[in-house]
Amino acid sequence: MKAMILAAGFGTRLRPLTETIPKPLIEINGKPLIEYTLGAVKKAGVREVIINLHHLGNKIQDRLGDGSRYGLALRYSPEPVIRGTGGALLQARAFLDEPFFLINGDILFDLDLTLLPPLLAEKQAGAVMVLAAPGPGQPAPANIYLDGHGNVRSLFTAVRGTVPYIFTGIQFLTPDVLRYIPDQPDQPSTTVHMYPGMLNDKQRIAGYVHAGMWIDIGSPQRLEQAQRLFRA
Repeated sequence: MKAMILAAGFGTRLRPLTETIPKPLIEINGKPLIEYTLGAVKKAGVREVIINLHHLGNKIQDRLGDGSRYGLALRYSPEPVIRGTGGALLQARAFLDEPFFLINGDILFDLDLTLLPPLLAEKQAGAVMVLAAPGPGQPAPANIYLDGHGNVRSLFTAVRGTVPYIFTGIQFLTPDVLRYIPDQPDQPSTTVHMYPGMLNDKQRIAGYVHAGMWIDIGSPQRLEQAQRLFRA
């Protein structure tokens, strides 16, 4: 099984810290954030991981190496010009030749990733999006709409009879869905291009609502929240 971790971003909201440290290498309890994700995918049976790189990407590659210390085979997909989530997938598509996890490199979570592949098969879906219920202090809008059967019906636009959730940045995808990512935009996106394309084509997108820990380390406040969690 394979995984891709998105680690190319600038981390602008965490400056000046991210001027010298790429966000995935920010330490939580003495351990870089991305190493928690590597541990989660390995536990789920992943053996090969590709990581896209841009901002301070050399530091990520120097720290993680070939992945042998984590029991993984790591590859890297450097982007001289940052390509967006969809562009990152297109650049790595030769590697993504089987169902794979796609995970943002700046999140902390306790989800058991082994729950996602069976759900993909059960729903006969092209993708599983992991979602979180909205609540106080959440960093992102609740704009992914699930129907009563647990399928994503809409992104960004409310649909009658659905419930809104927050997208966590954790996904499990089949390679086939990459065909919905256009090559034309400078930075094609999974949420702006791929998923709407799938819905327009009547492709099923399953939603999994995670009720456990999920922290998007996108601001100083969220970073402090994660650090407090491990100090407790």
